[in-house]
Amino acid sequence: MRITTIINGKGGVGKTTTTHAMSTGLNKRGLSTLAVDYDPQGNLSLAFGADVSNHPTMYHVIVGEASFDEAIQHTTQGNIIAGNSSLSKMDTQYHGDTLLDGITRLKEELNRLSDQYDYIFIDNQPLIGGLLTMQSLVAANDLVVPLSADVFAVQGLVKLQEATERIKKIYNPNLMIDGLLLTKHNPRTVISGQMSENLKKWASAFNSRVYKTFIREGVAVREAQLKKQSVFDYAPTSNPAQDYIEFINEYVDQGELKHAN
Repeated sequence: MRITTIINGKGGVGKTTTTHAMSTGLNKRGLSTLAVDYDPQGNLSLAFGADVSNHPTMYHVIVGEASFDEAIQHTTQGNIIAGNSSLSKMDTQYHGDTLLDGITRLKEELNRLSDQYDYIFIDNQPLIGGLLTMQSLVAANDLVVPLSADVFAVQGLVKLQEATERIKKIYNPNLMIDGLLLTKHNPRTVISGQMSENLKKWASAFNSRVYKTFIREGVAVREAQLKKQSVFDYAPTSNPAQDYIEFINEYVDQGELKHAN
């Protein structure tokens, strides 16, 4: 079982869209996947058409009020454990003497599913720091970092790298940043080309990579989410759908080699 956290401290870069595409894309290939909505906004849950009000969520699993069997929702797009604003209570649930217990709770719970899923994908809030982020980094085998080409991209990466190194030292020594995924990307613009080169230098310095595949902008993504469908079902020939297919190939093929080594 491979657990991948999709994370960036900046909003609007395609974290939820990427989590949605990775989970539904591999599910359509016949692999067993689970999407975990660990963002209090609950957007991934809405995209899956999950019940965020009358069904146990990740919050209930973490605090011991529900089991995975009770929390997992089986939708037409695949399996998901929903998240909603109740996740915001996690910081008050675990603090002081109980904080250390809270940091490892997500990992402990997800490890119970090791014989049930090939891939688990965790969607995160746009924040580096806080208990939710620490839990997600502790639980993951690797990270996928979606980002857009703007001048603040590398600044956010520095904060993520610092957080990753702290978690590696104490809780998760094998954690790695699998790669940086350029989203809403237009390689013809000057800023996109320059940022791509800067990101490649950064990734090389930290033993990571910028994925060769980039995701082009497309209205089909937003329309698919409104329709509560995967982009592969709603608009299979659209640019984003084709790009995500290529990205998933790259994530699986190269990523598995890295983990094998």
